[in-house]
Amino acid sequence: MAGIRQILQRKKAADSVRRITRTMEMISTARYKSYQNKRNSVVEYHDALAQIGYLLVTPQEPIDHPLLKENNSGNSAILAVGSSRGLCGAYNSYVSSLVDIHIRAAKDAGKTLDIYATESRLTSLLHYHNITPKEIYPDLDKATSGNHLDNIAEEFVKQYMAGKIDSFNIVYMRYYSASCQQAQTLTILPLTELIDNLTTRATVIWPWGKISFEDFILSPAAFEIIKSLAKTIVRSSIESCLVDAAMSEYLARMIAMRNATDNAEDMIKELTNDYNYARQSQITGELLDIVSGTGALQ
Repeated sequence: MAGIRQILQRKKAADSVRRITRTMEMISTARYKSYQNKRNSVVEYHDALAQIGYLLVTPQEPIDHPLLKENNSGNSAILAVGSSRGLCGAYNSYVSSLVDIHIRAAKDAGKTLDIYATESRLTSLLHYHNITPKEIYPDLDKATSGNHLDNIAEEFVKQYMAGKIDSFNIVYMRYYSASCQQAQTLTILPLTELIDNLTTRATVIWPWGKISFEDFILSPAAFEIIKSLAKTIVRSSIESCLVDAAMSEYLARMIAMRNATDNAEDMIKELTNDYNYARQSQITGELLDIVSGTGALQ
């Protein structure tokens, strides 16, 4: 058994770890709740966009617009969203595995795949597998604020309208509930596939009976409206993915830090028992020495 001094040193180290992990758990919990409130506050907005998007893809006469057509450029793009920081379990490994599937699928189909990524621990993992992102965007906390989302949406909408890419997907950790998060791919472009996905997720697809796109009077023309509306839908969908990814990250870190705190507390209990046993043994040995010395004097 280790000496009393060594036991006290290990106990002190475990207590320091417990303090750190508990603090990190509290911070992750606060940020998780912050993103959760943000997500809940825009549910109706996303549903409304899904309903408007539903009109775009269900008119009696299909709308002639580049964003509503398929491209055959042979080049596709994905945005891989990783965790801003570490200590969140296998979060980045799951996303990286899904990126690898996209790479192999593009290779089998004879297509070129451009990989974009957020500034995260995932980029190091991609570099380890000899994958160099074409461009790196700000991390989750920065990307969901300011004009970063507008720039991302604008860039990929322009590429698709110019025929440079035939699809744009986001690989991220989707948040289903506090007990279920899963790495998945959301197709952003072509717009028809995105709208199909959004209407599936929406609370209500279309609440106004048999009203169709032709029943509305549009000003300016539909072509101009669609371009602006498409950017709004794309931006909103990207933001939704980033918020889901952030929630999943902070939840994963919260759970990991809670488990680390529990393990540290268990270790402190064991070390406390070891210390008491060692101290009792030491005291017993000292008492025996005293008794033996007293007997020798007699």
